[in-house]
Amino acid sequence: MKFKDFGRGARIELSHMAKRLGMKFIGYNPSAQQVSLEHKGKGVTFNLDEFIECYQKIQSTI
Repeated sequence: MKFKDFGRGARIELSHMAKRLGMKFIGYNPSAQQVSLEHKGKGVTFNLDEFIECYQKIQSTI
């Protein structure tokens, strides 16, 4: 799955997703398809596919 950089709207949605997972959104790299997050004071980078998959798993259990 390859996403383009859709601008501010996509970043806002990724930020909301991270917040629901208990993380802080730092940034999105469209060329590398990576999402940077902060969790418990440490920086973490996920591939976009992994992040969305993790989010969907957690949302389906709620």
